[in-house]
Amino acid sequence: MKNLIKILAIVFILTGCNHIRKESGKENNVQEKETPYSGKLEKVDSKNYDRYILTKTTTDSFIISMLKEYGEIMTVEDDKYKTYNFGIANYENWKIIKVDSTLNFYSYHNIVGWLSGYDENPEIPEYSIGFAKNIHNAEKNYIFYRDPNWYDDTQIGVFYSNKSFYIYLPSAYEEYGNLMITKDFKISVNETIDFAKRQGIDISKIESLKYFEHKIKMCDLD
Repeated sequence: MKNLIKILAIVFILTGCNHIRKESGKENNVQEKETPYSGKLEKVDSKNYDRYILTKTTTDSFIISMLKEYGEIMTVEDDKYKTYNFGIANYENWKIIKVDSTLNFYSYHNIVGWLSGYDENPEIPEYSIGFAKNIHNAEKNYIFYRDPNWYDDTQIGVFYSNKSFYIYLPSAYEEYGNLMITKDFKISVNETIDFAKRQGIDISKIESLKYFEHKIKMCDLD
């Protein structure tokens, strides 16, 4: 059963990666599973964000091993390699990961889910939460996490402007992502930030932490 879970996780990630290798403008063989949500596309330019992953009750070694494994899974024989920098900092019982500024939308959002683990490992974080801080406009900051009411291929979240959204991960390989503003559910940014504080982390303070850099090799999807 454990091996099956891992295989399914690998297939899920490679589905999107393989699609990118198709020639532009041609149909692909990816069969997308519909989510229960609908919405309007909001383009996200990753260059305008400092991006983080907040993980509770885990270890540096688990994070590094999972990042390396993701990099290996995302790589096939004809891939171009690229080395990405991931910083890890301590905050109470949290590990905060600062993501390389050049990492694409697809991999950033998938890694947030990937770090939730696929096996029975005591180092799997209790929470894995993405936080993207816009360097120009605080209202465009956003927080996201796996949708607890749907499958692992969907993430939900909220902008600081209180616009709720979802991301269907297998289709997240577009240049500006596939984040969809929706009215099908409502997430409060203040309640989300307050929840994080009750769990022991003040998101507004993570920029000032001391990050130790780790270099991870992954295939270059750009």
